[in-house]
Amino acid sequence: MRFADPAILWLLLFLPVLGLAAFWSGAHRRRRLARFAGGAERVARFTGSVSRNRRAAKTLLLLLAVASGLMAAARPQWGTRLEPITRRGVDVVLVMDTSRSMAAEDVAPSRLSQARHAASSLVRRLAGDRIALVTFAGKGSLTCPLTLDYEAALLFLDAVDVDLLPVQGSSIGESLRVAARAFGPAGSEGRHRAVVLFSDGEDHEGGIEEAISLLKQSGVTTYAVGCGTAHGGPIPLRSATGAVEGYKKDIEGKVVTTQLKEEVLERLALETGGRYYRATPAEMEVEEIAKAIAGMDQKEHGTVLKTRYEERYQIPLAAVLLALLAETVLGDRRRLPSPEIAREQEVSS
Repeated sequence: MRFADPAILWLLLFLPVLGLAAFWSGAHRRRRLARFAGGAERVARFTGSVSRNRRAAKTLLLLLAVASGLMAAARPQWGTRLEPITRRGVDVVLVMDTSRSMAAEDVAPSRLSQARHAASSLVRRLAGDRIALVTFAGKGSLTCPLTLDYEAALLFLDAVDVDLLPVQGSSIGESLRVAARAFGPAGSEGRHRAVVLFSDGEDHEGGIEEAISLLKQSGVTTYAVGCGTAHGGPIPLRSATGAVEGYKKDIEGKVVTTQLKEEVLERLALETGGRYYRATPAEMEVEEIAKAIAGMDQKEHGTVLKTRYEERYQIPLAAVLLALLAETVLGDRRRLPSPEIAREQEVSS
C-alpha cells in the first residue's frame, strides 16, 4: 500500500492533542458544575441521567472520524494497472543568438542573460511539447535535439554563453536552416512546428531569404524576440575571470556600438505566420508566445504505458461516515430503571 499525499499523515500526530483537549474540556465542565451545585457531593443530582461512558464513546468516534478523514485525504492506493498514454504536443526549437553582440549591456544584465532567462521561462510554461535548442554565432549548431526532458533542456540553456561556439559572427539564416533540419522530415499536415528566435537581429552572413523559404516549406511558424535597444551599446571584452578589459573596436580604433535590428526579426516572423516581440523585464512576450504555441495544432509524439495505482480512499471515507453516523445515533443519557424497579429499590432501602 502507498499514499499519494503521505505528508498529510503527519497531521495524525495531533490526534492525541485533540484527545487530551476533549478530556480537559470534560474535567473543566465537571469543576464548573460542582461550583454551581455547591459541592462535588451534589453533582450527582445534575449528572445522574448522563452516562460518562457514552460521552467517552462519542468522543472516540469523533477522533476516529478525524483519523479516517486524514487517511482518505492522503489517498491510500494499492493495486496497479497499465494505462496507455498518448503524448501530443508541438515541436518547438529555441534558437539562441550567442554572437559577441549579445554580450552588450544596454539591457540589464546583458542581452544574452535576458534572452537565456526568457527562454527558460518559456520552457517552464510549455507542457507536453518537444523542445530543441540551436545556438549560433558565425555558424549554427544543434545543441540539444528534440526532447521531452525539460530539465535537460534547461541545463543546456544554462550553459549558453557568447564563447560557446568557436566561429564568431552572426548568421541568422544558417541557424534557421539548422532549426528546420532539427524538426526532421515533414510529417502530417497541420502547423505543429514552431521556432522561437532570441536575437538582436544583427546578421553578417545573409541567407535569410533561403531560410524563410525553407521554414515555409516545412510548415514552421517563427516567433522572434528582439534583445537590446535601438540606441545600442558597446560590446565588452572580458578576461578569463569575467572582468571587463575593454570594449570591441573597429579597424579605425573606434568603439563598436551594436544596436537592435528589429526590421530583420519582424520580417522573419511576419513571413512565416508568427509574430515579433521586443524582450521586456516583465517577460509578457513569453506568456503570449506560450499561449500562441498552446493554440497550435498538436502532433502525436507516441504512446507509452504508464502504471496507474488504484485509488482506495473510499474505504477510509466510508469509515468517516459510519463513525459520524454512530456518534449521532449514540445518545449520552444513562438508561434509567423502570418505575417498578425504582419503587422496589426505594422499599428495600
